[in-house]
Amino acid sequence: MISKSCKYAIRAAVFIAAQAAKNVKPGVKEIAEEIEAPQAFTAKILQSLSKYKIVTSLKGPYGGFYCEDYQLDLPVIDIVNAIDGVAVFKECVMGLHNCTDEHPCPMHFKYAEDRNNLLLSFQHTTLGNLARDLSAGNVYLKN
Repeated sequence: MISKSCKYAIRAAVFIAAQAAKNVKPGVKEIAEEIEAPQAFTAKILQSLSKYKIVTSLKGPYGGFYCEDYQLDLPVIDIVNAIDGVAVFKECVMGLHNCTDEHPCPMHFKYAEDRNNLLLSFQHTTLGNLARDLSAGNVYLKN
């Protein structure tokens, strides 16, 4: 459904948001370690997140990545949109170009409900919600 890049982006954004409460601005190396992703790959993902204003970056000796208050209120769907686009919630699970309610693939009606529920979850869950759960120790980003 969503790409590996998008999964890493969500994990990175949640980690950065959780650090914001502590006034910590982690760098690329630390973020890559925390989300268990290659450093160069993480840098590209962070560049996209910064471009779409999901996280903020600061250069220099006291630099790193952080979230401002308004960014904590962003829904997870914004991250998906920045990395994969929201077309992933409209595409056919079997890859057919003309899959519709009138011309469904074998999985269309079974998958559509799950896909729509996932979309709703991504729309109603904020970066701040996930960061608070991480900070409280209720959820984890590492295996």
